[in-house]
Amino acid sequence: MAGCPVPGLATVSSFAQSMLNGGPIRYTAVIQHANVLHKLYKYIALNPWNMHKVGMGVDFDPVHKGHIHLIKEGKKVGDVFAYINEDYTAHHTPPFLTFEARREICEALGVEAIPVRGLHYRLPLSYTVPIRIDMMARDGMTDIVDAAASKMTHDRIMEVSRWFAERGMLMGIPRSWEDRNLIRWVAANELHAITHKKRMGYHITPTYKIDNETVSGRYIRRAILETGRLTAPVRHLLPKESQDVIERELKEGNIPLKRDMDTLLHVVNTYSVSKLLKIANINVAAAEEIAMGRPYKDEEMLHYPLRRAGYQHVLTNLAISCLENKVSRKEVAQLIDNYTKKNVTPKDQRIDSMIDRAFFVARASQTVDAVTADAIYRSGIDQFWDGKFDEVAYLSGVDEATIGKLYAMLPFEAPPSELVAGVSLKRYETKHISQRTVCDITSYGGELYAEFRIPNNVIKGKMRLPAKEVTFVRYLIDSQLVPVNATPLWKDGVLHVRITYGLTT
Repeated sequence: MAGCPVPGLATVSSFAQSMLNGGPIRYTAVIQHANVLHKLYKYIALNPWNMHKVGMGVDFDPVHKGHIHLIKEGKKVGDVFAYINEDYTAHHTPPFLTFEARREICEALGVEAIPVRGLHYRLPLSYTVPIRIDMMARDGMTDIVDAAASKMTHDRIMEVSRWFAERGMLMGIPRSWEDRNLIRWVAANELHAITHKKRMGYHITPTYKIDNETVSGRYIRRAILETGRLTAPVRHLLPKESQDVIERELKEGNIPLKRDMDTLLHVVNTYSVSKLLKIANINVAAAEEIAMGRPYKDEEMLHYPLRRAGYQHVLTNLAISCLENKVSRKEVAQLIDNYTKKNVTPKDQRIDSMIDRAFFVARASQTVDAVTADAIYRSGIDQFWDGKFDEVAYLSGVDEATIGKLYAMLPFEAPPSELVAGVSLKRYETKHISQRTVCDITSYGGELYAEFRIPNNVIKGKMRLPAKEVTFVRYLIDSQLVPVNATPLWKDGVLHVRITYGLTT
């Protein structure tokens, strides 16, 4: 015990040894050593190396009373660190308050704010969760505190989350499950523990309510923007620290933060369909609808073509953010690959898995419809090939008989590394095309076309491929994240198109 900063601790050891040996025990000695042990307990409890560090992934845009409840719960565990989405929120929009303003509120509440950058204008929310879990773990967080109106018991949440983590699956959580987002977070934490041998405690507190209503940040923001001030109902939902900062930011004209409309409008009004398809989170239907809806004068006009393309609200925001920032599929694929190399990306979110999924659905859709094939893949392709049809059926909602029939008719086959397609062009058109000519792929009416860009002109020709391969390429394009490239290829004097995908492009 030499060098211990708690005086008298060395005599405690002798006292304990005397007790073990059956020696005489005096009441005064018990009191004396109990005081020393109490001092030791306080020293250990307050020592920085023993403190719990609690992370929470949040927007805090703005901090409201629901967040105050979450912070208080976190402080019961240890020091609280808020991982705040700085540039874009979890809903893929520019934030209402600047990061500096939100950090100021956090500091007033005794919370350290840590910025999270570069994720929410590139990746769907589900892809950012394992990355943010990894950030917290690398920063030395020991615990995570989360708020959720969970329908499952805590034990059931942990059990289900571990099941998905053990299979490396975050995409197979059924969309119909009300606790889907919570399970994804807990599963990502469990997967990180399996992969990196470091588990953070996960604490779930019920969502805080005022007057039996969940506090809504969206309502608060909308009410402030509509009136330009803090009304009494809004003040009722905000701590004073947030009220003071918001009033100052309103006065200085800093609310809300805005998109780069010049860049956004330039992209959506001038890019060709094939060029739009190089933007991350834009599929064929979205690119075609955007092109047909021109011209655009504001962001709101963009919501209509994206909704017609089947995009829900959050994905619409993400698509617009990608267009605004000219985020390419290649950029996002490289980002995912960087985290894959760090063993952060779950296997069902990796680029090679997206390619495998497109190939599986293209082959399976000759037997079942594409929606069913996709549901089977997402619900556990390893379980499918292992013949665990009951697990796949439970998560996908597809009956076991259909899954078994598909399994019997579909032998395992890996995706080809590349494809070579013929192209229908007039002879005089091919004379203008060399192997260095820029070539893009686009889709019209379910058919694939190659666009060759020569000076002052674009030559377009339908590509010739077997039906299965056409479907495969279309699904790759509709993956929204996999880069798909084309280059001219002359073979024996005949023009072909070489199609590559993923990070080989």
